[in-house]
Amino acid sequence: MHQLDKDSTIYNFTLIKKVRHHPLALLLYGLLPLPFALLLILTGSPYGLLPMSGAIVLLPFLYSSLTRLNMRLSNMEQRNDWTYQWKFPWLGLLPYQHTPFGIVIRLHHQLFWIGLALIGCLYPWLGYSHWLAMAGIHLWYMAPRYWIFWRLRQSRKPGLLKITAQDTSFYTQ
Repeated sequence: MHQLDKDSTIYNFTLIKKVRHHPLALLLYGLLPLPFALLLILTGSPYGLLPMSGAIVLLPFLYSSLTRLNMRLSNMEQRNDWTYQWKFPWLGLLPYQHTPFGIVIRLHHQLFWIGLALIGCLYPWLGYSHWLAMAGIHLWYMAPRYWIFWRLRQSRKPGLLKITAQDTSFYTQ
C-alpha cells in the first residue's frame, strides 16, 4: 500500500456540471461564417473575404496576447498553468488545470469588450461591410464560450473550471 508523505496535499473536487463539445455541432457552427463570406464576395469586391479571413486567423492571437497581458498586469500566480489550445470553441491561451470560474469569466468579459473596442477603432479605415465582418467573427468566436458559461452558471457556488478538448467541466471543492 502506498504511504502518503506528511506534506502531501489532497484535493477533493466534486463535479457539478459537464458540457460536452459535440463534434457535429462544432462542425456546423464552424461552417456558419461561410454563407456570410459568400455574401461579402457577391455584394462587394473579391477582396471582401480578406478582412474576414484575417479576423479568423488573427483574433485568437489577439485573445492570447490580451490574456497574457492581463495575467502579467494582475500578477496571477497561475500564470504557468495556462497553455495554448487550438480546438474550437476554445482557441488561444487557456488554463489546462482547474482554474477558478470567476477568473475565467472575468477574463472573457475583458476579451469580449476589449476585442469589440479594438475592432471599433478600425472602423474609420475599413468599409462598413469589412468592419461588420470582423465584428461578426469576434462574436462568432465568443458566443460558444458564453453559451458554455451560461450552462455552467446554474450553480451559484464558487467553483473551478477544467477545460479539455472534449468537454468543459465545473467543479466545487
